[in-house]
Amino acid sequence: MTRASKERIIVKAYDYASEFDLKKARGIVLSRTSGKLLDDNPLLVQIGSQKMIMVFDYGAVVLFDHSDEEIGEVLTLLDSCALRKNRRISQDEFMLHLSPRMKMPEGTDELTVRELNRDIALVVGVVLSRSVSVEYYESLVANALATFELTISELATRGWMPKGRRELTKQVGFALSVEHELAYNISVLDDPDIVWDGGAKIEALYASLKREFDLVDRIRLIQQKVSIISRSSTFVLGRLEAQRSNMLEWIIILLILSEIILALVGTL
Repeated sequence: MTRASKERIIVKAYDYASEFDLKKARGIVLSRTSGKLLDDNPLLVQIGSQKMIMVFDYGAVVLFDHSDEEIGEVLTLLDSCALRKNRRISQDEFMLHLSPRMKMPEGTDELTVRELNRDIALVVGVVLSRSVSVEYYESLVANALATFELTISELATRGWMPKGRRELTKQVGFALSVEHELAYNISVLDDPDIVWDGGAKIEALYASLKREFDLVDRIRLIQQKVSIISRSSTFVLGRLEAQRSNMLEWIIILLILSEIILALVGTL
């Protein structure tokens, strides 16, 4: 292939688990591939001229220039390092073109760069991995919100809660869990170290990719939905607690009345 023609590199990302043990993953990947370690966190290993493996502690995997068969082998290899493997694995695909003239992305499907080096791989991998991780939470939160809307609808039309306290408490716990993972595991709103160390061009590339993938807007939308679930669940829990208190009051009143009736009957 001549340099004048564009060389294409397919990059695929998977949100595979809740978390990866990077130390364990590093040992397994290096021993099984005899690759070159380019970075520790995220784990970046080069095993060919354009072939790279990236593993993130928040459960995402990004693979450069791998066939479908090779991808299956890598994911199987990482199974022992995965904590809480996802039931639904979000994935995305990105195309890198190698050309003498670098171009900023004009969409979320492809990017033209002069060469695939460590810095470019880190920027592309970070953005793509965060995008598939956000996609996982988008689906999770959307399903939870749709389920909770049924509860709100029942409350609005019938005036009573069809779900018990335990189910509503689980929904509040779910909202808190998503907030925690977004804030501490993915760190979508934080710039990665490569942005500060890679220079102005890398910083501009990261900003452009981040904007094209709408990471900031998508994560804020998730946070808004999670806040709705949390606040609404807390409100409904309060109503349920009041409902139980009223029921207990009526039970106490009925018990007192029954004692009075029994006493009156006994005097007859």
